[in-house]
Amino acid sequence: MKNLLKTTSVAALTFLLAAVTPAYADVDVESLWLRESIPGQPNGAGFGELRNRGTEDMLLVGASTSVANDVEIHQHVREGEQMRMEQMDMLVIPAGQSVTLQPGGYHLMLMQLSEPLRVGDTHEVTLIFSDGSSLNVAAEVRALVQNRHGGH
Repeated sequence: MKNLLKTTSVAALTFLLAAVTPAYADVDVESLWLRESIPGQPNGAGFGELRNRGTEDMLLVGASTSVANDVEIHQHVREGEQMRMEQMDMLVIPAGQSVTLQPGGYHLMLMQLSEPLRVGDTHEVTLIFSDGSSLNVAAEVRALVQNRHGGH
């Protein structure tokens, strides 16, 4: 019931925004990737860069993938000395600019994975925008920890 209500709310918001928002230019997605699953955790995360080449702001209002029951847009928020994740209704991608999805910042949260995300696998992710358009992107699963020292 909760997912149905959320899906209905996102659909209604998308419809309303599309009704008052002009058609947008394409968004380029650079290197969208998924972080490998943490053992025992039912959720995953997606990162990358979204570049708006158009003259109007883009609004990312949702996403989906067959490997998760739901995909939410999240951000990390600092409260005093603590960081916590907060769900967002939409993410603005300013005209002529880019927004980075990264650990500790904006990201896609893959809820209730149907299978673990394994390094080297690729999953299709569909990004949904307020104008009703969508963009399918192949997202490779990468290691939880990247080796930045070349084995040293």
